[in-house]
Amino acid sequence: MDDVMLKSVVSKSIPYPIIELSRRALYFGFSHKCYVCEAHVRRFLPQGYGYALLERLQVVGGMYKVDDCCPVCHASDRDRLVKFYLERHVFNGEGSARTVTHIAPEKGLTKYIARKAGARYVAGDIEPQRYRHLNSVRRMDLLDIPLESGSIDVFVCNHVLEHIVDDISAMREIRRVLSPRGIAILQVPLSLKLKESIEGDGSEPEDEKIRLYGQRDHVRIYTEADYTARLEAAGFLVEHYSAFDVDHVAATELRLNPLEVLHICRPNQAVRL
Repeated sequence: MDDVMLKSVVSKSIPYPIIELSRRALYFGFSHKCYVCEAHVRRFLPQGYGYALLERLQVVGGMYKVDDCCPVCHASDRDRLVKFYLERHVFNGEGSARTVTHIAPEKGLTKYIARKAGARYVAGDIEPQRYRHLNSVRRMDLLDIPLESGSIDVFVCNHVLEHIVDDISAMREIRRVLSPRGIAILQVPLSLKLKESIEGDGSEPEDEKIRLYGQRDHVRIYTEADYTARLEAAGFLVEHYSAFDVDHVAATELRLNPLEVLHICRPNQAVRL
């Protein structure tokens, strides 16, 4: 057994709460406080892969940042932006309980959303065995979501659709399970430089996907205009939400990304699925 495999085996044998406590102790300090998990840490960690392609195409959500990621919950500026919205517009008062589905559940956001939604929180992923910070993650394929139509109030799904070849079918499935007044937060990496999205059929070798899309399991890089058009074709009304427009001071203090807007998607009742 090599050192990498041994490290993996040892890590998986340790209960996740102990790992989290160890991280809090190892990185403890007062230089930063994570907005998502509220850990006090002496520094944040780098975020992103640093691939030249992502920098050259200015892919929001993919560019490298030196000092951005919480060492305890791994929250980045994207997670902070999602919490910024949820805190102000979803979980913001009495009677704000919502039925929430959270796909590819991020560690820090999981705790925050699950605490707010309680028993009405469901986490899902096509590979649920990957997650150790949750006791229960349901297997969910976005092309065939095992939930009743109109049953979900809030659907959080970040950086997943760029992995799916038939992304519009996945968008339609998300639209199907949303309640009439529900919302979906659907973030993806977006290029500010491309004139058209670039995509493949998923059959490319991993090294080719890295060369073309900036990650071994991605099948495209979207443009903003194309991504919004696909969401609308799938039956959504799309709001582009800027935290800096809402509260510039808070957004700056939280070190959010001024280039990133949230895609808040609501069912378009005029579109029949």
